[in-house]
Formats: sequence, C-alpha cells, structure tokens
Amino acid sequence: MQKKLITVSVPVYNEELNIRPAYERIRAVMEGLTDYRYEIVFFDDGSTDGSRKEIEALCIADPAVKAVFYTRNFGYAKTVFYCAQQARGDACILVHCDLQNPPEEIPRLVEKWEQGADAVITVKNKSRENPFAYFLRTVCYWLANVLFGMHLVPHSTEFELLDKSLIVSFADIRTQAPFLRGLILKNAKHIEKVYYTQDKRARGKSHFSLSKYYEFAVGAMVNMSKRCPRRLIVFSLCGLLALALEFFIAFVPGIPDLSRASLIGGILLHIGIALLLGSLIVLALIWEYVIVLREDLVASPLITEEKRINFDSDEKDPA
Repeated sequence: MQKKLITVSVPVYNEELNIRPAYERIRAVMEGLTDYRYEIVFFDDGSTDGSRKEIEALCIADPAVKAVFYTRNFGYAKTVFYCAQQARGDACILVHCDLQNPPEEIPRLVEKWEQGADAVITVKNKSRENPFAYFLRTVCYWLANVLFGMHLVPHSTEFELLDKSLIVSFADIRTQAPFLRGLILKNAKHIEKVYYTQDKRARGKSHFSLSKYYEFAVGAMVNMSKRCPRRLIVFSLCGLLALALEFFIAFVPGIPDLSRASLIGGILLHIGIALLLGSLIVLALIWEYVIVLREDLVASPLITEEKRINFDSDEKDPA
C-alpha cells in the first residue's frame, strides 16, 4: 500500500534569510515521519528580494521541493487560502517561513489527524513575541467574539493541518476576501487543537503592516460576522435615546436638582456621541461588505501564477 502524502505548504513574502533554515527544519521533521511521503511547496507572493533565487536553488537540489510563483503580491489572506486550495496531498500542513511556528510541532498535528480530525488547528498558549502585541491580540479576539459574535478561537494561527476532504470542500469557494480560520470552523466536521509556544521571528522583520492587519480583520468580519447590521441599528438607537434623554434633562423645566441633572445630562451626551461614533465605524464595516460582494461578483481568479517548478514530476519524486 502506498504511503499517504503530506503537502507542507509554505507561504513566502520577502523571506530570503529564512527560506533555507525553514526548509532544513521542515525536511528534518518530515524525514522523521517515515510512514508518510511528503512534498514541500513554497508559494511566493511576489517577493522583491532574493527569495525566489533561494527557492529555485532548493527546487534544483531536492525534487521534493516545489514552487509556485505569483505574478504580483496578492496579500496574506489570499495566499494562505490558495495554499490550502492547491494542496494535492492526503493532508496539507501550513508552516510559516518566519519560523515563529516551530515545524517540530508537526508530528503532534499528524497524530491528531490520524485519530480522526479533519482539521488540526494550533493555538498559542504562550508567545515569545512582544508582550504588548500579544495583549493587543487578546483584546482584538475578545472584541471580535463579544462585539461581533464571530466565535473565533483566541490566538489560533494559520499553522494547521487540513485533511484532503476539507481541502476538496474549499475548491468551490469563490471569494476575493477569504478567511481561512473562519472557513475551517464553518466546514470542518472534527476539529482538534494543539497548544504550543510561539517563537520569535527567526530573521528579518515582519512585513505585516497596519494596512495588512486591517485587511485581514475586514476579511474576518465579512466571513464570520452576520451581526454588523444589527449592531449598527442597536448602536444608533441607543445613541439617539441617550441624546434624547440629555435634551429632556437640559431643556425641560421642573428638574429639582439642576446640578445632578446637569451631570446626568453630560454623561448621557457623551454616551450618545460615543455610540453614534461606534455606529459610524460599524457602518464603515458594512461598506466593506459591499466592496467585497462587488469584487466577488467579478469573475476574476483569486491568484494569478507566473510559473511552477517541479510539478511535472509529481507522481515520481515526492519523498
């Protein structure tokens, strides 16, 4: 009986210094899983440094290494979803090239998969990153789950294993704003979690700018939250009610305690303004919904590829 094939998908954007170390650590782990065949596929998201040369050199040296080069930069959310869509193995494992998520955890994911999980997600219970950044992520997850009802797993990452059955279900999804974590939660039948400690970035600097964080968050809200319009109505009504009460206290005669009434009126005024501003923020998010829906109506591919390497020997060469 032929061994199961595991596709290790590695998204890359300007990671010249990390590509070879990532390859070496992934290869060492996969060589230790002797009951499986494997392939390592680098998906280059329009890198402008020497990342492509590094990947091409690895493809020449090791036929188990494959490459997909994009025509330009398409962004993190699209790349990780495309990595999953394109995987041809019995399972796909996404590993980030910056090595913050240690490849040495892969055997634990495989073990959960063999026990019946069609998705094994990883969750950071500790992190060696900046403590303030970790705190901000905690707050964002809380807001996403409580305010928008998104039911995300706090501190989960795109370091995960997906069974082929789940990957097949992704093939028919057509969207320009994919959110892989949410799609896993929606479509997987049996999800297991692996908790781990996230390392610091191995080399170089993160390319995840504030605008990319915003784009990622919008994709999450569009895919996971159906409550934005309802929250807009609630925010607006509460704000209008607070402002109406403040008007009543300020201008209607006969209030016995003017100083107390003035204090209450001031509080209500600030609450009303805050809630109305909050409703404007939610309104902006709804506008993002409209933009995404408009883009999804256009029949354009999620990613356009420039070339592939080592895919012509798929049946012969995986390790």
